[in-house]
Amino acid sequence: MDAPAKTPASVSPGAKNRLDDFVVTHIQQTFTAHYTANFQAWNRWFMHSWEKALRYWDWSKYAEAPQDSPIFNAEDDSMGGNGEYLPDFPNSVIVLPEVVTGDNIVLPCGLGGGLVTKGPFANMTVNLGPYGALHDTAPNLQADGLGYNPRPLKRDVGPAMNMRYANASTVRNLLQKPDIKEYRLLLEGPFNTGEIGPHGAGHYTIKPHTEAPVILNTVDKTNSTYRRQAIYPKTRHVDLDAGAYGHRTWNNEPPSPLTSLDDSIDMGYVGEGSVIRDQMSTIDGPHCYLYK
Repeated sequence: MDAPAKTPASVSPGAKNRLDDFVVTHIQQTFTAHYTANFQAWNRWFMHSWEKALRYWDWSKYAEAPQDSPIFNAEDDSMGGNGEYLPDFPNSVIVLPEVVTGDNIVLPCGLGGGLVTKGPFANMTVNLGPYGALHDTAPNLQADGLGYNPRPLKRDVGPAMNMRYANASTVRNLLQKPDIKEYRLLLEGPFNTGEIGPHGAGHYTIKPHTEAPVILNTVDKTNSTYRRQAIYPKTRHVDLDAGAYGHRTWNNEPPSPLTSLDDSIDMGYVGEGSVIRDQMSTIDGPHCYLYK
C-alpha cells in the first residue's frame, strides 16, 4: 500500500497504490474472468502475480467463526480485525449492475459492519469501487467504477455465508463432482438462482469490501486438489468447461466462442500476461508449487 500504483490515471483515476492495481484488474475483468472457461487459469495467474501472496484461507476450517481466524483476528500478522459491531446493521443487498441479468443478492449480516479499527489495516482508506451498490453505499459511477472514491475500510465478517456455502461438506461435495462442469456449477453457483457457491461466499463473508486475493488463493488450492484426483487420469491439465461457463464472456452473455487453451490472460498493470495452457498445472510452465 505504500508503493505507488502502476495503473495510469487515464485508465483509473482512483488507483493510488499497488494494491489498487489488483483491484483495477479485478474490476475491469469481472465479466471476462468469471463464469467463463478461463476463470481458474486467470485466478491462478492473478494469484501468482500477487507475488508475496498471503497464506490461503481455509474456508471450511473457520466457517463457524471466520472473524476469529488468524486472517481476521487483528493480530500484527493478520489482515486486520473485523469492523466495529453495529447491532442494528441490516442485511446487505448487492444491486447487480445493469449489464448483469438476475435478481439482487441478499447477504446475511455478520458480526461487524462498522469501521476496521484494530490490526494492521486499522484506519485504512479504500480508493476504488464499489462496482455494484450496497444498502448504504452507492455504486462508483466514475470511470466505470475506477474513479477515485476514498472512504474508510469497513468489514462485516461473520459465519453465515461460509456456513451456508463454504462449509466442510460443501468443499467435500465440490471435490467429488464427476466433471469440471458440475464442479464449476457448485464452485460459482448456477447462474440466476441466488446460489453463489463457495467462491462468492468467500468474497461476501468479508463484505462490503471483498478483498479478492484473500479469497482467490483458496479457489486455486481447491482447483489444484480437484485436478490431481483420479477422475483426471489424462485430461486434468487440458479440460475446460464446455457448458455455459466455458465461453469467453460471463455466462456466455453476450454469446462468445468457447475458450481455448491458447487464449491469453491479461493482468493489466498488475504484472505480465500469460496463456491459459500455462496455468493448468501448479508444477508446469512458470509454476513450481503444491498445496498440502
